[in-house]
Amino acid sequence: MLLSMTGFGSATTELAEAIIKVEIKSLNSKGLDLSVRLPRGYYDKEMEVRSLLSHDLYRGKVNINIEIESTGTKALQRIINPVVIDAMIADAKATAKRNDIHYKNILPSLLMMNEVYQNNQSKNDETEWTEVIITLKKALESYEEFRKQEGYTLQLELESYVKNIDSSLTVVDAHKDNRIVKVKSDLQEKLKQIAEDVKFDMNRLEQELIYFAEKLDITEEIVRLRSHLKYFLSSMNEPTPGKKLGFIGQEMGREINTIGSKANDATIQRDIVMMKEELEKIKEQVLNIL
Repeated sequence: MLLSMTGFGSATTELAEAIIKVEIKSLNSKGLDLSVRLPRGYYDKEMEVRSLLSHDLYRGKVNINIEIESTGTKALQRIINPVVIDAMIADAKATAKRNDIHYKNILPSLLMMNEVYQNNQSKNDETEWTEVIITLKKALESYEEFRKQEGYTLQLELESYVKNIDSSLTVVDAHKDNRIVKVKSDLQEKLKQIAEDVKFDMNRLEQELIYFAEKLDITEEIVRLRSHLKYFLSSMNEPTPGKKLGFIGQEMGREINTIGSKANDATIQRDIVMMKEELEKIKEQVLNIL
């Protein structure tokens, strides 16, 4: 089953004196670009989080946000950071003096800002961190489920695009022999018109006509394109096939372009345009597949 690189997952755990919230968001990317945001007091846990996620994340621009909101008595365990508040007061005074503004006491306003407080918890709480990991795993499960649902939708779309290309290819295959007959008929008619004035080396003419017919033959390209279409569909059942599907799409494009350049037929060209349109849709969606 396909997995989308675009995903979202979240989980929340309520403890006696804290609420843990974890969010995982991702967008498509050529490689893995992982960003982890941890709460204060747990910055040293980043490598542990990255190691945990490395088993489930392969590609994509992924943002992990972990928050711990203190509640109850723990929410009151904040003390003023003297360095921060002194710096803010000094800046306010300097700004007032520089702009010739009467300085007023802004302490009540500063005390309303979270930046002036520090949590008196000097080191992380291992029991709380255990709950963080549990919540992270729940968010990861939610995230994986989202990507599976998106991947299923992508798979249905890709299958429809491949089916449309195959239908157009069937029309081209059915018309290719009539095209050769028409070309041969047109050549014979033109030869009759000039036969009275020009003498031909019939052996050489026959060789040139055979060579010309071989250049117009698109049988091999049709066979290869059909093979690529089947390979594309079967590859969607492999784990993390995104890059592989992109390579197969490139090969499909080469065969479609070759058929178009050799076709020399308006009817076939219309189907070539339709196949190219469907192939562009495939290339666009493959970029979102893990």
